[in-house]
Amino acid sequence: MPSLTARAQARIGLLGNPSDIYGGYGLGLAVRELGVTVTLTDAPTTTLPNDLLRAGWDLMQEELRARGIDPSTRPFALDSTTNIPFQAGLSGSSALLVAALRAWSRWFALPHDPLRVAELAWRAENERLGIRAGPLDRLVQAHDGLVAMDFATPFARDAVQRLDPASLPPLLVAWHGQPTQSSGDVHAPIWARFQAGDVHVRTTMERLAANAREGRDALRIGDLTTFRACVDRNFDLRAGVFAIAAADRELVELGRSLGAATKFPGSGGAVMFACRDDEHRAAVEAACRARGHTTLRPTVQPPRPRLFTVFLAAGFATRLYPLTLHTAKPLLHVGDQPMLTRILRQVEACGAASAGAIVANGRFHADFVRWHRQAEARMPLEIVNDGAQTNETRLGAIRDLALGIAHAPDDVDGFLVLACDNLFEFDLGTLVDRFQDSGIGQLVVREVPPPVPPGKYSEVVLAGDRVASFREKPADPRSNLSAIALYLLPRTLPALLGDYFAGGGNADAPGHFLAWLSSRAPLQANRLTGRFLDIGSADDLAAANAGP
Repeated sequence: MPSLTARAQARIGLLGNPSDIYGGYGLGLAVRELGVTVTLTDAPTTTLPNDLLRAGWDLMQEELRARGIDPSTRPFALDSTTNIPFQAGLSGSSALLVAALRAWSRWFALPHDPLRVAELAWRAENERLGIRAGPLDRLVQAHDGLVAMDFATPFARDAVQRLDPASLPPLLVAWHGQPTQSSGDVHAPIWARFQAGDVHVRTTMERLAANAREGRDALRIGDLTTFRACVDRNFDLRAGVFAIAAADRELVELGRSLGAATKFPGSGGAVMFACRDDEHRAAVEAACRARGHTTLRPTVQPPRPRLFTVFLAAGFATRLYPLTLHTAKPLLHVGDQPMLTRILRQVEACGAASAGAIVANGRFHADFVRWHRQAEARMPLEIVNDGAQTNETRLGAIRDLALGIAHAPDDVDGFLVLACDNLFEFDLGTLVDRFQDSGIGQLVVREVPPPVPPGKYSEVVLAGDRVASFREKPADPRSNLSAIALYLLPRTLPALLGDYFAGGGNADAPGHFLAWLSSRAPLQANRLTGRFLDIGSADDLAAANAGP
């Protein structure tokens, strides 16, 4: 990949802030409408535009070297764009760092789970730059969604719990645009008092944490009256310790005069209102705008999906005989690596694949096991034997897919499915981003040079970016768009496969299943960027080894 993009969202501290710096408890959400996008591109040398990113890159280099990866092997230039308002308490700086860490993780195919991303972002500011910052922002931005967090052990496995965004009342954020202090400057004197044992500060932080837990429990049972009271109490507790700027105080008092529960989403510059209903929110919003304030009705950014990957590698590749008489096609080398290793690295780089299964046939299963011992996979993999010994007794790709997904844990959000005989230069992270945003299945389509030969390629007809129809190798092609064997399918895939087989579905080519699925569930198409090589013959393999 010559370039890639990664993103992170603004955050709202819903309850508990600023107790996160002081070992408290809190609730927060990632804001779908506001975020930072980081783009990495190939460059002669690595260049970074500011101290924050340089501090994060120093930590990332340590991570890479600890895994035996030389950071100098892929120099890059970094660019970023943002629509998060400056110093409005919506955590634009940590969003930039989280987006950069996600980008670096994908650039070097070194997966980092959300807790690790959050910890590195936190360490960059606290340890490398000496900025007093809490983990709330980084945990919310690394996890996305609506989360509750225990800051006593913020980076422990059980420190973050997901909550249902549908439980929230209508929210509104407004910011006044006047300069504010940085959050590090806001917290420095209070932290000094806390460290010195100031009873008032310590008691306030304990009460903020208890209030956040009460608000969490209220959300879980649908008690929005109690939740809104917790929002108001959060601000009052904060105001008993921290100085409140005049512009911030004015905005808070405006919301409260209209009956909205009101607090800071961060350290000042913006105010969050928790409203009774949509009509109430509209009235508060109109009042804010009448006074010249910018407003936003925030929605929750869906969590980054947890994917299980199925690598389909059980074919016998008879068209490549004699090369594949004694070697499975995915284990043939292109350059200095087996094709399967190249594909695995691309999957690892997307940053969302938590585990996977490689489905091999019985004839070459032992070869895949040996490959696995040497591949240094950066995600857990299981090598599944489908038992077939000959091309004539093969199970078919869809039966193999069913075998692979049977090894997935129950809590995955989707399934990334790849055939392991195609090479492509497509950033899988973009596929994950679109699945995260839409929640619907994703295909990758490419343009077949016209005239399209009959009976050779799958056919995809689009309506916008949605799949209007899908046919497997039609005799009368009407579109030059064809799907490659690269899909991201929803968590309902096991049940869908059950229905497909119950109806007598063809178990061989994946296109038969996709044609069936397209008439029953929405699918979104992504146009292929970069090269695509279908290694179907010895000439194709030679061309791949010859390079561009």
